[in-house]
Amino acid sequence: MRREHASRQHLSNRVWLTVLGIVVVLLLIIFGGIHHATSPVSKAKAQSVQIAKKYAGLKTTDGFYWTNLNQTYYTVAGKNNQNQSVYIIVPQKGGNVRVLQQSNGMTRDQALGRIWSKHNPKKVISAALSVFNGHPAWVVSYMNQKGQLCYETLSFKSGKVLQAIENI
Repeated sequence: MRREHASRQHLSNRVWLTVLGIVVVLLLIIFGGIHHATSPVSKAKAQSVQIAKKYAGLKTTDGFYWTNLNQTYYTVAGKNNQNQSVYIIVPQKGGNVRVLQQSNGMTRDQALGRIWSKHNPKKVISAALSVFNGHPAWVVSYMNQKGQLCYETLSFKSGKVLQAIENI
């Protein structure tokens, strides 16, 4: 009888060790996948910050955004060497780097405020400064109260709605 109990307990311990081993392997796969998935964004951010330091005298960074409309843009927010708040828009595939004084247009918080007051979204997914039809613009994506995906593009300078896509 004792031998049978000890044998069952040994089998139970082996099952638990096997389950624990599987859980550990799955966690390693998941965390490895997350790291691998975020790596390109981390590289893009590091490169964009380097470009912003070189071309715009960026001293400190307090935000990073990326968008992909017709082209991918990375935007770095921060302060330059003159302690001015700036946005630096860097095209992924090269081209002109745009340096914008934050005081010359809407801030991210102002763009979000307009979306919240106008649409009362269930959830804002992203708000990023980009280039739309050759001009700087805030691209905000959100879920409306019905759970449908919506986009609104606002002019950086005027706040005017440049494009609205609703109920996707």
